[in-house]
Amino acid sequence: MKIGFCAKLDMISEVAAAGFDYIEPSVTSVQHLTDEEIGAYCQKMEEAHISAPSFNVLFPKDMELLQADPQEIYSYLDGALARVRKLGGRVVVFGSGKSRMRPESMHYDDAFRRLAGVTRMIGDIAGKYGITIVIEPLNRGETNMINSVAEGACLRAAVNHPSVQLLADYYHIAVEHQPPEDLARLQGIWHAHIATEIGRKVPVERDEGYVSMLRAMKATGYQGLLSVEGKSDDLSQDGPRSVALLRQLWEEA
Repeated sequence: MKIGFCAKLDMISEVAAAGFDYIEPSVTSVQHLTDEEIGAYCQKMEEAHISAPSFNVLFPKDMELLQADPQEIYSYLDGALARVRKLGGRVVVFGSGKSRMRPESMHYDDAFRRLAGVTRMIGDIAGKYGITIVIEPLNRGETNMINSVAEGACLRAAVNHPSVQLLADYYHIAVEHQPPEDLARLQGIWHAHIATEIGRKVPVERDEGYVSMLRAMKATGYQGLLSVEGKSDDLSQDGPRSVALLRQLWEEA
């Protein structure tokens, strides 16, 4: 199990020094990088013995996916994912709660169909670059579309695309009071995030909820990554503790 940390590429050195295996930056933070800047970041990752196999925050907040021009979405994704691939990315998280919000005037059925269509297009573009998109269920405080892992599995099934898979995030699972054990019945996930339920911080202490989620993941033969997506006042202290804890819990699962 490789354990990473969600952060900007400017934190490559700090993330590596904290003991993480990789860094997970946002797509929106790299969408305008030049080839020269990408090369510099790749060099820095190589020197730090760290990689960026996964990315999050696929869309900017002001891109309303259920109402945007498909060509606008396509143009944005084509440029952004090309940069992600050059940086070594192979997994991209489709969270972007603001972007996928359903307008109050739009019926849920219509919104779901549109979201499925957009997600299918995302899969087409991602596939061109050898990238897998993972749908991230978010809590209802962040979006009104796809709020549980089960709903995410339904969207994955509706899209039915080889480049579109599913993510499980412990923070959102806990906030929505979903049983982590449900992961075992959803035909598996492709990627995972974790943070504390209270305060969304870097996990440094044992929580039986983490154990339940990791056990369910292991029961499905999970082979993916685990990204810590939490706040820390001192990553140099919290990072090593978190990595050690999560490795121990994975062994126990």
